Amino acid sequence: MLIDPIFVVYAYSCGLAVSEIFILSSIETLLIVLLEIPTGIVADLFGCKISIIWGIISFICSNVIVLLYPKFLGFLICAVLVAFYKVLISGADETYLYLALENKDDYSKTLGSLDSIGFILTGIASISVGCIYSINEKYPFFLSILVCLFALIAAIRLENIKESELQIKTVSALYEEFGKSVKRGFMRVFKSNKLKWFMSFSAIVSFLLVSVLQTYQLFFLEQKVSVEYFGLIYFGLYIVSSISSKYAYFFKQFDIYKSFMILLGLLVLTPLVMSFRIPYLIFAIAIPRIVIGIYPVLIREYMNKEIKEDRAMIFSVRSLLSRLMQVFLLPVVGNVIDKSSLGHSFVVICALGLAMFFVLFISLHRLNLVDADK
Repeated sequence: MLIDPIFVVYAYSCGLAVSEIFILSSIETLLIVLLEIPTGIVADLFGCKISIIWGIISFICSNVIVLLYPKFLGFLICAVLVAFYKVLISGADETYLYLALENKDDYSKTLGSLDSIGFILTGIASISVGCIYSINEKYPFFLSILVCLFALIAAIRLENIKESELQIKTVSALYEEFGKSVKRGFMRVFKSNKLKWFMSFSAIVSFLLVSVLQTYQLFFLEQKVSVEYFGLIYFGLYIVSSISSKYAYFFKQFDIYKSFMILLGLLVLTPLVMSFRIPYLIFAIAIPRIVIGIYPVLIREYMNKEIKEDRAMIFSVRSLLSRLMQVFLLPVVGNVIDKSSLGHSFVVICALGLAMFFVLFISLHRLNLVDADK
């Protein structure tokens, strides 16, 4: 996460157009869609530790590639490796935590605390990233690799917890179990109205978060903010996520669906507020970081309560479905920025988000989820 405050600026400085950067994001997302299910099976059958270790290695390699070959092809290879990193980690980390906890009711509070610590540490490290980038644009990537090496050592020391105790001895047996797991996972999802709604919500929120957060560095440059201050801004944003994550469990006392819809509504309004460029409304950029701190913690717990087995694979299904929307819509946002303006792209994002908000609101009542939980 350390390279987040400068990655778009770095790619832009290497000669990539904004539309190319968004196309790379879309390619990365498409690969995640294709790879999400197989890697979820890996975590279920061979253990979360194995999946996490290979994910970290993939991320280290992605950093090395953009250091050695900062051209479009290099960024394309980087996107492929980052996709492998995300699908290998996705589902494995939250499944590991859930299986390791003796008291499952502590899941959201524990996950919130862990996320909070992670956001704080990343925020503190991010303070220096902008300054380091202004000295040498490659230095943040060296720092990222160093931190990942510590993460790799920590992952190697983990106990290899896995939900499935099946002993797979042949390739054909692996493919057979793979097919069975995929079928079971999708059947469990589509038979549960709650899981379907949670996954639809995740898809919409994921698109809005990625499309808005991808514009931040361009937005700062347009506001004449020096790159050396980017790290400090991101530090503040990570602290917001840390505080939000720490107290995410507090929202469990409210109607979960209303809470989710309020978070989504605020997220939809964020790009519209940013398009006005009113100085005292600049704090609206913190809203996505608040959502990032709260919604993942809550949605994982509520989904975990609905899942009885094939946990990592079902979370991979969620991640897969949540990214399909990004594949088709992110290039649209990038093209609007290149051919029109950043402000117009904010209006487009808001309009898309508003339409999705009403579709999700209507589905909430048609599936009778509100009445079912009373």
